[in-house]
Amino acid sequence: MPDSDASSGLPFFYTNVVHLSIGPFDLTMDFGFESPEDRHHEGHRHSTVARVAMSPSHAKSMLKVLVDRIASYEEQYGVIPSPHFEDH
Repeated sequence: MPDSDASSGLPFFYTNVVHLSIGPFDLTMDFGFESPEDRHHEGHRHSTVARVAMSPSHAKSMLKVLVDRIASYEEQYGVIPSPHFEDH
């Protein structure tokens, strides 16, 4: 059972894994959680905690907002380290 945000009553999830699938009419993101212990087991699998689906055009619009928010955060607090991206 997810925690809930007391101010809104909405479920709150922490995730560190996301799997994406996309088609002509929708993009689906399965968000999951994988503990460090799980990563050490052969054939490890994460547990999916939430699924979010939207149109590809909505996802593209969301991408722009996400990029802008991260850039703003990094301007204020410094570069966020990420092992899969080169910082420019």
